[in-house]
Amino acid sequence: MKQTTIKVNISGREYPVNVSPELQAAMQKAGAIVNEELKKYSSSYAITDPRDLLAMCALQLAFQQQEKEITEQQNLAKINSKVDSIEAALKIS
Repeated sequence: MKQTTIKVNISGREYPVNVSPELQAAMQKAGAIVNEELKKYSSSYAITDPRDLLAMCALQLAFQQQEKEITEQQNLAKINSKVDSIEAALKIS
C-alpha cells in the first residue's frame, strides 16, 4: 500500500504523518478533533501549559476508545449468546 506524507497541524505545530492516500482525510479529521478537544480543555480549565492540555486530550481520547472497545465486546458477547441460543433451538427441532 502506497504511503504519502501529509502535515497535520496540532496546537499550532505541524507534524509530518505517513498515511495511505485513502486515509488522508481521516487523518486530517483526527487532527481537527484533537484541536477541538484542546480548545475545550483550554476554555474549561485554568491550564496554560500546552503539554498539560495535550496530555488531558490524549487521556480523554484514549478513554473514549476504551469505552468503545468495552461496548463492542459486550455487544459481541450478546450476539454470540443469541447465536448459541438459536443454534440450540435449531438442534432441538
